[in-house]
Amino acid sequence: MSGGPLEGLRVVDLTDDSGRFATKLLAESGASVVRLGAGMSGPPMRARDAAARGGLLDWWYDGSKGHLEVALDSDPGADAYRRLAERAELIVETEAPGALAERGLDHGTLVARNPRLVQVSLTPFGRTGPRAHWQTSDLVAAAMGGVLSLSGIPEQPINPWGRQAFNFAGFIAAISGLAGVAAARRTGRGQHVDVSIHEVVCSTIEQILFQYWFDDLLPYPKIAQRQGSLHWIGAYKVVPAKEGWEMITPTPNAAGLLAWMVEEQLPAAIDLIGRPQEELIRNLPLIMDTIAEFAKTMDAGSLFKAAQDRHIAFAEVQTVAQVAENPQHAYRGFFRPVDWSGSEVKVPGPVARFHGTPAPAPRPPNTETTLDAVLAEWAGERSTSGVEAVDPAKPLAGMRVLDLSHVLAGPACTRLLGDLGADVVKVQTLDRANTVNDPNHPYFYTWNRSKRLVTMNMKHERMLEVMRRLVEQSDVLIENFSAGVLARWGLSYDEVRAWNPRIVYVSMSGCGHEGPWSSLVTYAPTIHAMCGLTYLSNPPGRGDLGPGFSLNDIAAGLSAAFAILATLEHRDHTGTGQHVDISQMETGGYLIGPALVDYINNGREAHPIGNRDPFGQIVPNDCYRTADGEWLAVSCRDDAEWDRLVKATGIDADPRLAELAGRVERIEEVDGLLGSWAASTPAETAQALLQEAGVSAGRIQDASHLMADPQLLAREMWRTFDHTTFGTRPHDRFPGVWSGTDLLPYTPSGAYPGEHNFEVYRELLDMDEVAVAEAMSEGLFA
Repeated sequence: MSGGPLEGLRVVDLTDDSGRFATKLLAESGASVVRLGAGMSGPPMRARDAAARGGLLDWWYDGSKGHLEVALDSDPGADAYRRLAERAELIVETEAPGALAERGLDHGTLVARNPRLVQVSLTPFGRTGPRAHWQTSDLVAAAMGGVLSLSGIPEQPINPWGRQAFNFAGFIAAISGLAGVAAARRTGRGQHVDVSIHEVVCSTIEQILFQYWFDDLLPYPKIAQRQGSLHWIGAYKVVPAKEGWEMITPTPNAAGLLAWMVEEQLPAAIDLIGRPQEELIRNLPLIMDTIAEFAKTMDAGSLFKAAQDRHIAFAEVQTVAQVAENPQHAYRGFFRPVDWSGSEVKVPGPVARFHGTPAPAPRPPNTETTLDAVLAEWAGERSTSGVEAVDPAKPLAGMRVLDLSHVLAGPACTRLLGDLGADVVKVQTLDRANTVNDPNHPYFYTWNRSKRLVTMNMKHERMLEVMRRLVEQSDVLIENFSAGVLARWGLSYDEVRAWNPRIVYVSMSGCGHEGPWSSLVTYAPTIHAMCGLTYLSNPPGRGDLGPGFSLNDIAAGLSAAFAILATLEHRDHTGTGQHVDISQMETGGYLIGPALVDYINNGREAHPIGNRDPFGQIVPNDCYRTADGEWLAVSCRDDAEWDRLVKATGIDADPRLAELAGRVERIEEVDGLLGSWAASTPAETAQALLQEAGVSAGRIQDASHLMADPQLLAREMWRTFDHTTFGTRPHDRFPGVWSGTDLLPYTPSGAYPGEHNFEVYRELLDMDEVAVAEAMSEGLFA
């Protein structure tokens, strides 16, 4: 039985709610993770024996981890922590800035006895800067990082369901940890990585930054707006069907859709016949209105099936119950039974399918262990295979990635890898280098830095010869085409593996490469609807909002980056690569994991509740209009924080609100009190007052606020490129600061397809300039 790609990796988990997703990813993939301290509980599990092991959130976040009670503020606890750190390869922690240093337990001290130790510190705003000690929650992180400037409608910001700000930060923490471990193996030196949740959030939103940076070139508002489910390009929207809700779009088969609507005798569609294509393209709102009228003629489920049969990317907005009963999930075994002797418990996952080293069966949370048992398990050195000792300038220096991906999910992954030092060779075909895949588009500029651009005609008779030579010199191949496309090109995993057995081959598709839904055509809004994220991310009684950007595409990219590094960790110990299969619909299901765990095991179905905490742990947890017309997000994570809020604001709070149970029962009263107070206070003043009192609060920031954010400026989040096409433009940096490595400068995105043809083909294929030029003229490199 496989122990997963991270089998044997030794991890200390010193995280709170904001970081447990990072160590969940590691434990689920086979790492030996020891969690220190108490869990987060959440609603109770229905089965008595399951409830005895923890609440809903413990089962989701802390499964497969060992549990050890260690009190760091005591001498025995501090000694135990030092002994664990001597044997560990990675520590992930969320302690307040300075807290570990005060106890003599920070990375700078620990590496004296374990030079290869990597420590990732995940904090709300980073360990340095004027707001380093500010408080946050998932809602506040989404507000201050820009998510809530896009998600919802003008009169009501809505946070994407499921603590996605913390999930994204967890992905970055896990990715940083694995990159640091890989570098330590090559250099003999561990590093400290200072990851800021605030920086993670603002750097992982699809359109917020490039609309601001390129308002002189784009036909979109400089400040991206909250506009419900309407995608920023205007071609995706959730509308009412005859029954239910439907995500509609004319892509990728507008002609077939128009013919279908005409066939169904829709008058508005008949009126479009004969109009010039250029006019239709210019009048996208008219097209969308016509499709919306058509959607009212069928129930959502039937419309979804009929559209997909015609290769049109519609999707029914599915409830949690529908997601749990999805035939594609059943076919692929997405809901896995927990390996234990108690009542049956199932959890969704894993985040990626590792075909060579499948993730081990999930185990229950809070598996008690002892210090001696952990130290015995972690004794000795782990062997490696084919790892060269180097002194890289960046953590992933020496890794080469063949990037055959496009649009966002794949490019978001490879941008991260490139920022961390990998040599990313982005292979484009000229016929696909258009719209957002065109190097002359600001979208491409934003998501394709740190890469070298080459062109390749995938239909040319010499293509396989060239691709083979590239594969032989690469560590990773990543693609996000529809299922079967690469196989038709002669580039299936089996064929590529024959050329290079060490290759890590990553396939990213909408629903996975096998199963009844494998051929569905999907985009991020399609996936949002099918995975439950659209449905849950709404006010009560609605189903037509959802995330305000392609959240799932970014999440799939983060999943791929994590999976690549996990698989390379395994390869470092065995010398063998493998195929990694990522279904973006499974990524979306994973993001709402607690809702699925609760429904499948407890029979409780989650429904839209706006910004209120679905787990009943945080009250208040909402956004309130301020005196200056802005919005303020406020969260109280415990009774002490509520007490600080009451004293800071002077609100006349009923004593029965002092405890969480009272605030849950009287939540309308709580929101009324906060709403009245906020309405008389400007956002900046309210934010500062509450943060000074130690309360999680923050204004909703758009791109203009982010570019002037004093914390981001102090930590030099914004840099500039001198781009060949665009001139001097801003860019963000990787959302973490490395102690032993300066990741900057990055390489700006290429200015045209094939910009690095001569450089790359000369370096990797030993072709001279004449040979490259001839290949370009013959259509091979095109």
